[in-house]
Order: sequence, then C-alpha cells, then structure tokens
Amino acid sequence: MKSIALITSILILSFLGLSAQNEQDALRYSYVQTGGTTRSLSMGGAFGAVGGDFASLAINPAGLGIFRKGEFAFTTDFNSFGSNASYLGSGMKANGDKLSFSHFGFVVPLSFNRENSGIKGINFAVGYNKLKDYGQKINMKAVNGTNSLVDEFVYTANTNSEWDPFSDGLAWETYLIDYDSLAGAYYSDFDVSGYGQTQRRSVTSRGVLGEFDFSVSANLSDKLFLGATMGVQKANYYERWIHTETDPDDIINYFEQFSFTNTLSTQGTGVNFKLGILAKPLEFLRIGASIQTPTTLEFSDDFLSSMETDLDDGQGAHKYEASGKFDYDVTTPLRANASVAFIYKQLGLISVDYEYVDYTAARLNSSDYDFFDENEAIGERFKPASNLRVGAEIHLSKYYLRGGFASYGNPYADGEPNAGNNLNILSGGIGYRDNNFYLDFGLAHSAWGQEYFLYGSNSASLENQYTRFSTTVGFRF
Repeated sequence: MKSIALITSILILSFLGLSAQNEQDALRYSYVQTGGTTRSLSMGGAFGAVGGDFASLAINPAGLGIFRKGEFAFTTDFNSFGSNASYLGSGMKANGDKLSFSHFGFVVPLSFNRENSGIKGINFAVGYNKLKDYGQKINMKAVNGTNSLVDEFVYTANTNSEWDPFSDGLAWETYLIDYDSLAGAYYSDFDVSGYGQTQRRSVTSRGVLGEFDFSVSANLSDKLFLGATMGVQKANYYERWIHTETDPDDIINYFEQFSFTNTLSTQGTGVNFKLGILAKPLEFLRIGASIQTPTTLEFSDDFLSSMETDLDDGQGAHKYEASGKFDYDVTTPLRANASVAFIYKQLGLISVDYEYVDYTAARLNSSDYDFFDENEAIGERFKPASNLRVGAEIHLSKYYLRGGFASYGNPYADGEPNAGNNLNILSGGIGYRDNNFYLDFGLAHSAWGQEYFLYGSNSASLENQYTRFSTTVGFRF
C-alpha cells in the first residue's frame, strides 16, 4: 500500500515534482483560456464568430476581416488570487495580487473598394494575448500524528538502488535518515518515537503563458472571411514550495525540526498556426470555425532543492542542497473551435463558442530521456474535454453592457483525484465607443476546488479563487 501511495504522489504533485518533469508539465501549458481585450473578457471569450476584435487573432483569425478601420489597443489587468486550504482538519488562507499587461494589438486594413463580388479587402494585424496567469499562493499547517514526509525519504532510500540527490540524498546528507547496519535498512527517528509534529507547507507560483500573433485575413464579398495566424508562445513559470516539520512539544527524540525547499524556474518558446473561416449567410448571422495546430514549446528548467535540519544533537543546523538543469519539449494538443453569433446592430449581439481539446495528445520529449512512462501517464490520467463560451452585448447609443460565461472542461480522466468539476468563469463589463476611441472596463471571476498532494496519500483540499479586473484603451484611424 505504501508503494501505491508513493506512486500516486509522484503522479500528482510529489516532493520530486520540481526536479523531474512529468505529465503535470504538459497539462500546465495545455490547459489555457482565451486571451484578448476587455471586451472579449467581459463576454466570456466567445469571439469565434463575432470578429472585429483583437481576440480574433487568438481564437479565429478570420474575424480579423471584419475590421474596416485601422486600430490600436492595449489592455492592463489587476489580478487578485487566493486559496483556502484544509489540511488534517486545520484551515489556512493565502492571497496575493498583481498588476500586469495582458494584451496589445495593431491592425491595418487594405480596402480594394470593390462594390461587387471578389476580394474586397485584406487586413494585417500583430498582437499579444495573455493566455494564462500562473499566480497562486497556498498555505497549510496542521499537527500530524500518523506520518511524516521523512517516511517517504526512508522508503525511497530502502527501495532505490541509488540516491535521488533531490530527496533522500538530501535527507542522508543532513542526517535526517540513518542506516541500521544490523537490520540492513534505513530508518529515521520517527520510526522509533512516533509522530505528533507540526507540519507546514507554503507554495508560491507565478508566471505567464502569452502569445504573439501575426495574422492576415481576406474579405470575400462581405460574405466570407478567411484568416490565418502564426502564434509565437512565450512561457515563463516559477514555483517555490517549503515544507517544514517541527517538534515544539519534544515528542520525537533527537529531532527538533527540518525544512525542505524546492524551487523551479523555467522558460519556453513555441510556435503554432491557426486557420479560420467566418461566414455571413444572413445579415444578422455569423458562423465561424477554426483550428489551431499543436504547439511545441522548448523549455529549459533550472531547479534547486535544499534541506536544513536541527536534530537536537548539539551539532547545530545541518544544511545541504542540490541543483540541476534540464532541457525538454512540451507539445500541446490541437484545438478545434466552432462558433455562432447573432448580430443585431442597433441592439447588440449574442455569441456562442464551442472548443474541443484532447489532452491525451499532449507529449513530453527530450534528446536525453524518452519520457515513455510520463507520456503513457498522460494517456491514462487525462481525457478529451469540451469548452463552452457564451457572451452577450447590449448597445445603448455609445455605451455598452456586456456579460459572459465560460466553462472549461476538466482534463482529468474519471477516477483521478481532481476529476469532475469544470472551471467556470463569470464575467461582465461596460464600455464606451465612438468613431475614433473606445474605453472598456470588465472583470471575470472563477472559483474551483483542488486536491493538493503533499506526499504519499496526504492531501489538502483547496478552494481557489481568481478575479481579474481589466481595462482596454483603443484608438481607430
């Protein structure tokens, strides 16, 4: 049973997770939301058939053909995030916030002034869209009377033929585990004295997955629009977690405390292509479809693990650390989108997007390692998912009221600890527009549950919240 628990912890979020790439790395860069302007955010990102917005570059580039004037816009966000963790019956809250730049776009339309059928115009655009923000903070604290992270170090030391320099190797170098030559096995002071220590775990992550888009679209008789985008994705991700265990009541002999810190810093770059089509069979109806090729991101990880122990042995603190670097690729799944919008020029619009993503198609690759087990785990632990986005906009002269809802399908297969619930996002906003200028305000809020595995079968139940306040300023020329 202990081996099963250990395997489970490695597959989810283990104490080896920052020094070994696994299927969670593939999911981190595959499970993304739409980026774009405040208008798009306010309407749930349902812009596959609406067009005429910089969100089109990332969703359906055919919508770029709707632009009739040159345009420049940029968007800033204030992001607030927090979590409430319940671990071994004890609850703790953590929160954070930051100001960020999330979008800019520039479009140049070339009109051929044709009154009849044919190519009436070609539009070019460049832009940037933030696809995901990785900001998160988690704090946990509780008294554990049944087990310790040290048990995992003892288990791996007795099971593996070689030290793992980022886990049991650190425990050995800092005297957290020892060797019984008579029994021929490794052990710790917890094996002799039992448990009752206070555990703490703090997790901080930050970073952004963004995409630079280079797009072109053709307008055919104001009835059919074709578009293509080359997307250059840039990812940066940082995570640090600190696990401490202390013995304030002197329950464990020859043990005062230990602290285990893991830090990961990584950057990646990749390219994808999007093709889209948008049709206007009726004046009030628009139908769109698009496809995005898989993105292969080339990553370079830098990781550092360190351990510090105080064993109440009169020798003070023992410290040791190990660092490493690894280069590898993450290939994200193909994405397919179908959309419809009902446009009432004097009243507003309603739009719906459906997106399909097969998360089992994600892959890890490296010239130094075959990732066979990790890619097999991707196929077993993940599943295809459907995303639904719905948005509405009401015109009130030069003012606009907007609302939206997005539901992103859960990528975990049935039976996985985090399977079941979708990520749901509620959004809304207001805006002002005239012939040459517009200003939009919006917000989006999401909340979701999560099981965070510290080690073995020990997990904390998280209730996460994320709120994004967004502002877009745009100019037409």
